[in-house]
Amino acid sequence: MQRSRGQGKASGRRRRRQAAQLGFVWRKHGGARVGAGRPVGQGRRNVRHRARARVVGRHPQHVTLRLRKEVGWLRSERALRAVYRSLARGCERFATRVVYFSVQGDHVHLVVEAADRVALTRAMKGLSVRIARALNKVIGRRGAAFADRYHAREVASPREVRHALGYVLCNYRHHAAARGRRLARWWIDPCSSGWYFEGWRGRDGDAVTGRWAPSRAAPRLAEARSWLLTVGWRRAGLIEVDHLPGRKT
Repeated sequence: MQRSRGQGKASGRRRRRQAAQLGFVWRKHGGARVGAGRPVGQGRRNVRHRARARVVGRHPQHVTLRLRKEVGWLRSERALRAVYRSLARGCERFATRVVYFSVQGDHVHLVVEAADRVALTRAMKGLSVRIARALNKVIGRRGAAFADRYHAREVASPREVRHALGYVLCNYRHHAAARGRRLARWWIDPCSSGWYFEGWRGRDGDAVTGRWAPSRAAPRLAEARSWLLTVGWRRAGLIEVDHLPGRKT
């Protein structure tokens, strides 16, 4: 069957139109672009979701756990006891030892020894779950209790360990000074391991204890084993009882 000349021209135009459609540009998904990624949180900057730094067993870690505002004030007696129980039961697990701590209003500071990064991650996750469950039970709430991932910083020299110990054990004094409040000279934070710390300079029996007596205050946690946390840090000098973190001593 022969096609007319007009039909041939029409079919040729259709083929040209179809060929022009092959230049379609596909839409790209993912990759670097404006507005991509996790939304920036309000207020304090969150711990970035990056691979954790390598952990060396002989170097202690300064760990901070920060809780949500709706959990309430951690230094209230009921909440404090819940945190104490969790710390006492979870202070030595997964080749990780929690040696010193202090409980503040919305966060907890820890001085930790860990065999490696995996051990530290497992121990901190387990401890966070313990604390969250204990606090939720006391407060009567459900849901996540921690505002962010734990923050860990390696302290690898005697001076760095001394600074970390002074910051953790005297952290309440640091926050009080920021609010313009001056604490008594021999005051030791009862919500910390300060009562059992043996590296104070100038400590005497007349120290002010605060609301809770030492017999009901902070529990003893795991014993330090690393050289830096047992002997090495003392080479940088003992810590004064009224040490103010951030002030040169």
